[in-house]
Amino acid sequence: MKKFLIILLSLLVISTALFAQENPAITIVNNTGYEVWYVYISQTASPTWGDDYLEPTQVLRSGESATFRLPFPINVVNRYDIQLVDLDGDSYTQMNVLVSPNARIEFTFDDFDPENYVTFDGPPITIVNNTGYEVWFVLISPSSHDHWGRDRLASDQVLRNGQSVTVNLPYPINEENEYDIQLIDLDEDSYTKWNVRVSPNARIVFTFDDFDY
Repeated sequence: MKKFLIILLSLLVISTALFAQENPAITIVNNTGYEVWYVYISQTASPTWGDDYLEPTQVLRSGESATFRLPFPINVVNRYDIQLVDLDGDSYTQMNVLVSPNARIEFTFDDFDPENYVTFDGPPITIVNNTGYEVWFVLISPSSHDHWGRDRLASDQVLRNGQSVTVNLPYPINEENEYDIQLIDLDEDSYTKWNVRVSPNARIVFTFDDFDY
């Protein structure tokens, strides 16, 4: 019986230690004044932002908050860089944030990154949808960037099969001339072209061969 109790107590100690070391959650509050479409949380030591933490159809409106599970326990990593990206592709960043379990981190317009301000004053290109499906989102991002930025279709616009849309690139050609372009259909399936070398008035045709399996 004593042996059984010792084993039981040992398991309890181990499980308590593992629970204490589980990846903690933090809450991010969007008080930027703008809708946030992407949330990136990356350990400060990492050179890249990684994946978006929001769900594909999730938007964090101004005044709203969302809770996310960190990728590492606090005793492994406790400093993170956090970035919010709004519907225009503008970003709001806090670097080297010392986090704790259940921390509440507020973003305001003071966290705006002026160097990442996007004016979309680049040349026009035409995107042709020959995927066979209706496209609800068109995303265009410089290949050197970690996030997609805003949807380039109007809020009530759908790009049907065989149709095309002309949009301005976010930067002049002399600043950025390689882009990743992604179409997302009504089923949230995506079609992507990577590292596209663009030129003014380029016509870029998407077919089912561009489907992301």
